[in-house]
Amino acid sequence: MWWLLKFSIVLQCVSSVQIINMRVPDIIQYGTKDKVTLDCDYVTSNVTGLVVKWFYMDRSTSIYQWIPPQKPQALGMFKDKLDLTYKVSHNPYTQHRALRIIKLDPELTGNYTCVISTFLAEDEKTKPMTIFVPERKFDMIQDRLDEDYLNIICAVEGVYPKPELNILVGNRLLIDTKSSINLIDGRYTALTTAVVNVNSLPTTVELLCEMQVPLANYYSKKRDLFYRDPPTTTPESPNSAPAQSDDGYRIVSRSQLILLLLFIQRVRLRNT
Repeated sequence: MWWLLKFSIVLQCVSSVQIINMRVPDIIQYGTKDKVTLDCDYVTSNVTGLVVKWFYMDRSTSIYQWIPPQKPQALGMFKDKLDLTYKVSHNPYTQHRALRIIKLDPELTGNYTCVISTFLAEDEKTKPMTIFVPERKFDMIQDRLDEDYLNIICAVEGVYPKPELNILVGNRLLIDTKSSINLIDGRYTALTTAVVNVNSLPTTVELLCEMQVPLANYYSKKRDLFYRDPPTTTPESPNSAPAQSDDGYRIVSRSQLILLLLFIQRVRLRNT
């Protein structure tokens, strides 16, 4: 009995495979790099039946395979996105272990799994990579519905991955909001609105629109001031530029608000 246990221990040592380091960039801003390398450094005491595989998102989506001494193969959605001539070392049993991506797209955001196996053993590790696209446009608009109510509109365009929008009034997060989000040509357009009772607000209060992209650890914000009793202004001419308050905040005209709402309507119609 003891000899079987000893033989099992020896066999495990002889046939062991271990990934000692997996290097995957956490976050890459789209357009800042042309190529990126995902490395999977491993050691093995037995190269019989050695196979290196990479998977995207889960084990059902194989994107790369290398069986020494054959040439590596790009598979599936990565078929035209990899440099198969790339060598990370001169060792004939590790030289093609890395994934060299030459066509970076935001849609390649996700989990990457490296699997190293032989006939007798296997090891795997998974790490995420996010390809981040900053917003193309980010606006916060005040729409005074009447003497008693204010509509706060927070809108963002052209960002990836999916953003989250929050509206704060005087450092108080508004819970009763309405939100919509659409994926258009691989980028997100998001909208959050809130209607507040003007009589519950101070005479002057700061409005804040926060945008977060959790997968990219990205944060941006827009600030504005609300005056419960705004100063009297002359009617705006059709071609006049947006006015500026004394604090330098942007005061959005009714015509600009209408244009924004028309844009949002087109987005919704496009996705129905």
